[in-house]
Amino acid sequence: QQLAALEQADLFAPLRVADYLLEKDRLFARVTLEDAEFALYEQLYARLDIRPPKPDLVVYLQAPVDVLLERIARRGVEFEQYIERQYLERLNEAYARFFHEFKAAPLLIVNAASIDPIANQRDYDELLAAIRRMSRGRSYYNPLRSRAI
Repeated sequence: QQLAALEQADLFAPLRVADYLLEKDRLFARVTLEDAEFALYEQLYARLDIRPPKPDLVVYLQAPVDVLLERIARRGVEFEQYIERQYLERLNEAYARFFHEFKAAPLLIVNAASIDPIANQRDYDELLAAIRRMSRGRSYYNPLRSRAI
């Protein structure tokens, strides 16, 4: 469903923001499924003829597990409260490996450990400016200031 929505072009909205990359599905499957289940997933995935649209830019918000756990607790979303540290560690490592090799689109890697663009308007504005400056290749946004979150 997410992919179908991305494929529908909108002539009046030249900018599209999505929290979805098809590759994320495989990444979560590898971290979540047992080996036999993942092998079946891979067989099914290989048979699908999926050609998602290429994004103009991918933004990777990177933060240590401790920061992620603190933000999960602060958000208070009930089902997120049961996410285990070990799962987040495996997922964080999988994301780091994935984006280390990622070349399918321009990539902005954001050190999100010391910023909170949800709770802080200045952080949001500065991150948005970094996104707007991004044009091609790979770039890193590492804010100079550091604050406890």
